[in-house]
Amino acid sequence: MFVPITQPGDRDPALPRVVAVGFNKCGTRSLARLFARAGHPVVHHKLRVGWPARLWTTRRIGRLMRLNVDAGRPVFFGAEHHIFYGDLIDSSAQGSFDGNTLYQRILADYPDTILLLNWRDREDWIRSRMRHGHGEFAARERRLRGLSGSEELAGAWRREWDQHLAAVRGFMATRPQQLIDFQLDHSSIEDLVLRLSAYGLRPEHFSDIGRSRDRQLPPPLALAKRWWSHHRPRSQG
Repeated sequence: MFVPITQPGDRDPALPRVVAVGFNKCGTRSLARLFARAGHPVVHHKLRVGWPARLWTTRRIGRLMRLNVDAGRPVFFGAEHHIFYGDLIDSSAQGSFDGNTLYQRILADYPDTILLLNWRDREDWIRSRMRHGHGEFAARERRLRGLSGSEELAGAWRREWDQHLAAVRGFMATRPQQLIDFQLDHSSIEDLVLRLSAYGLRPEHFSDIGRSRDRQLPPPLALAKRWWSHHRPRSQG
């Protein structure tokens, strides 16, 4: 599902940015739609650049974040007009980097930012990642890491998950008012909306979009989608 992206200049400067610092496959698309339906400019995984729409090109927000930090610029330089940021991973054939690791730098550059630690059952998350892109994402991650099998990759992801969640919570212990711990399976969306009452969010605009992609497709279409996932050219932007 396409999440509408508003144009530069639409951000309300009175509202702090909200950055989802959990991992991909943890409701980031649903969270992005929640903010977009309330009229806020959001970026979910990719920036869309250009006008009119038929000339749009895309650029991964995670890559932009990494390049900005490497160059000594503010982490969201070039994309500072958004309110919500999510799915910050930049994974390609050339390498893998997750912008969620830059949470300390985000707060240094934009001190009023609210961090949204979005998570779900860890083993469900691993299974979802293994299926992502009909298995192409996991195969690419194995190649990049030099791992031979899925169990090794799952073990690496478990360690990264545990370390990241603990590190974010530990760092934010002194500023709890700027951390929202949101468990996708059990946390109340009404509580999240209430916590972010200034943003005009509505609970009925939140749903688990990603799981609808697991619906059964006719075998020929499923086979064609799997082939395309593994063979389509991938942008380096």
